[in-house]
Amino acid sequence: MSSFNEAYNNDKQYKESLISSTITPDKQEAYTNAVDYTIDDLIGVMEAYKHGSITSENEAQEQIRIFLEEYTVKLLNITRGK
Repeated sequence: MSSFNEAYNNDKQYKESLISSTITPDKQEAYTNAVDYTIDDLIGVMEAYKHGSITSENEAQEQIRIFLEEYTVKLLNITRGK
């Protein structure tokens, strides 16, 4: 196995372990919804950029930053039980 593959697998295992130890079964639905909504938002930004509704890379980056901040807040609220 290449060192890249090994590092990738170790990173993936770490992330999965962290998520499973933080997102308890009673919070799983809220977590899944937060992930799904964020993916939808990011795809929307890509589509808007592709079709010209977002006209600059800076504007696209700003929209992505906003969505990632919202996702972070959603995750923090989930872990805090809100």
